[in-house]
Amino acid sequence: LSRKLSFLPVLQKDPSEALVIAVTTRAIFNLEEEHKLYLEKGKEEYARHQQANQDKPLSPGTAFAFVQAAQYVNKKILESNPAEKGLFDILVLSNNSPGSGVRIINSAKHYGLEISKFCFVSDEDSTQYLKSHGVKLFLSADRIDVCNALRRGVSSALIFQQEVQAPSTPLRVVFDGDAVLFSDETDRVFQEQGLEGAVQYERAMEAVPMGEGPLKVFAMHLGKIRKKFSQEKSPIRTYLVTARSGRDMGIRAIKTLREWGLAIDEAFFMDGAPKGPILAQIQPHIFFDDGLHNIHGAQDMGVPSAWVP
Repeated sequence: LSRKLSFLPVLQKDPSEALVIAVTTRAIFNLEEEHKLYLEKGKEEYARHQQANQDKPLSPGTAFAFVQAAQYVNKKILESNPAEKGLFDILVLSNNSPGSGVRIINSAKHYGLEISKFCFVSDEDSTQYLKSHGVKLFLSADRIDVCNALRRGVSSALIFQQEVQAPSTPLRVVFDGDAVLFSDETDRVFQEQGLEGAVQYERAMEAVPMGEGPLKVFAMHLGKIRKKFSQEKSPIRTYLVTARSGRDMGIRAIKTLREWGLAIDEAFFMDGAPKGPILAQIQPHIFFDDGLHNIHGAQDMGVPSAWVP
């Protein structure tokens, strides 16, 4: 996928059927030096730099391998059914000016990324356009953007720029449980009543499905694509890696997933143990968690990480 494929046309997807994912330029490419220039020298100097280097491809960012893996899934879907419309649809949503955006487009073409739309909105709040594009997941390196998107009801996470090793296919996505897939109701009980109170609450509520977390909508759409394949031939694998104890708090989580009809390939109930080692073994293309300590632990293992604030 990383070969130069700029001569190939990009298949336009039906946004009413596709799983639309919006990424910002700093999520998909490494623009940390350019962002530093923007902060120190201002917008005009940044724009001059981008235009002067418009033919120099940017290096991959944290979400780059995730986008490539989604593209691989599309390839496998279309091999099975060329008329299939339930595909991943990747668009770039950027606060860059159109003039600065030439380098972004050229970089995507250089790597053969199948990006259907590029939206350059300068200094505007770009998240206002998420719903109009039918976006089900928004990945950004800007915390304000992520918070705005969550307030608009769009599954969203903050990408931390890091050096990552591009994992091999299939697409592997890891979700935390509470406050990510599920609501934060049990976290709130834990904060107020401690671990024993949270355990008692979970036992009392065992038969009641948990509320929806901020990434539930995205996970359900991902699961819908996953169901197009048998388990043995699926180009997607999903994981739940949660701090919950399986003995005391795992049953409700499993029953909730069953109630939602959301199939998870593997689940790890860590009972508070560090998640980094198991994530290093899984080697996901992206790991979603609401705990910064878990994000930092994953980053230490070279795992592409996204924080759900």
